[in-house]
Amino acid sequence: MEIKLLNNNEIDIERWDATVRASLNARVYAESWYLDIVYPDWLGLVWGNYDYVMPVSVASKLGVRYIFQPVYAQQQGIFPPATPEITAQFVSKLKELARFFEISFNSLSVSVTDELKVAKGINFVLPLKNSYHQIFAGYSSHAKRYVRKAKRENDILAGIPAHEFLSFKEQLSGKEYTAKHREALHKIVTKSVASQRGIVYGAYSGPNELCAAAFFMFEQKRFTYLNSVSSPLGKEKRSMFAIVDRFIRDYANSAFLLDFEGSQVEGIARFFQGFGAQPEQYQKLKYNKLPCPLRLIKK
Repeated sequence: MEIKLLNNNEIDIERWDATVRASLNARVYAESWYLDIVYPDWLGLVWGNYDYVMPVSVASKLGVRYIFQPVYAQQQGIFPPATPEITAQFVSKLKELARFFEISFNSLSVSVTDELKVAKGINFVLPLKNSYHQIFAGYSSHAKRYVRKAKRENDILAGIPAHEFLSFKEQLSGKEYTAKHREALHKIVTKSVASQRGIVYGAYSGPNELCAAAFFMFEQKRFTYLNSVSSPLGKEKRSMFAIVDRFIRDYANSAFLLDFEGSQVEGIARFFQGFGAQPEQYQKLKYNKLPCPLRLIKK
């Protein structure tokens, strides 16, 4: 069946979102409202009667089109999980669209082709189906120790205002927090909190003294730990341990996964694993058919 390439204003948004949300591999990164924020010019690949969909971000530089992964969109790919044959059709369509792409599929979208370079991304997820005490028993020994200490030294408040989190983030972020990141995060947090699809937890070391905060986003099957920030005092007091532990306590005995989004940084990965989170692999795909010398630049 032919795959249609549609501009987002040509897409039946209700059907698109219904397909994504009903998928076994549902991710908020592929929902229309989220795509409108992270890359307003996103395109959609649609197979059949919205049986399978895939968001695509296409840009152009030096007259050459390329496909990229937007900020704050860790995993995208095909929804729902597709057969190898259908997946191959989507990949072929991507090759028609651009001579270069670097994108991430989700954990249940898998591509097998010799023309692509495939690397493994590592995410960490924690099922929240058990009681808090059962989940806590699965913490590592150092996480248990840090949580107990942090709970004594931090007051945790759920539902702090979005603007307070964003202002705090602004004050403490470095050069890596670019204007593009800032604009996207402001829109995601503000819209999610206003629509009750997200919540910010804050850690206070004293009255009105915020020292760490984390933003969690809700979707059909997952809570996503999308962004966090700590002051030097928050790091000293291990405030993020208290925040995550409080979130787990609040949402234990639910059918959700807590999605930590993973990290290639060893210390951050160890922090996630300390709460009993398990690795979840996904594919990072790279395709490079650029002319020389552009091909060498993009290696």
